[in-house]
Amino acid sequence: MIGAEQKFFFKRFLLSSSLLFVLVVSGCALLPPVQEMSNARQSLEAAKTAGAEVYDSKRFLEAKRLLEQASEKIDAGEYTQARNLAIKAHTIAIKARQVSITK
Repeated sequence: MIGAEQKFFFKRFLLSSSLLFVLVVSGCALLPPVQEMSNARQSLEAAKTAGAEVYDSKRFLEAKRLLEQASEKIDAGEYTQARNLAIKAHTIAIKARQVSITK
């Protein structure tokens, strides 16, 4: 039979483990997506340099809009949404650059 002291430590262990799990799983939402924002900014600048404002303005403007929305989400503390928007902006800016290079 398990003693009262063992039950106490087991409960503390479970509580601590659960708390650690929640922190690890939600870790992405605790910090602003600095790297993702940087990637999006750099790819947007590369697209601009390649002439995407002229050759693929629709994608370029979409990437720019998504990056602006991501920045707003960061200001609001909505880091998961900001991360997703920044990744989309990055992906679209890369495509705009690729299209512009081939023209």
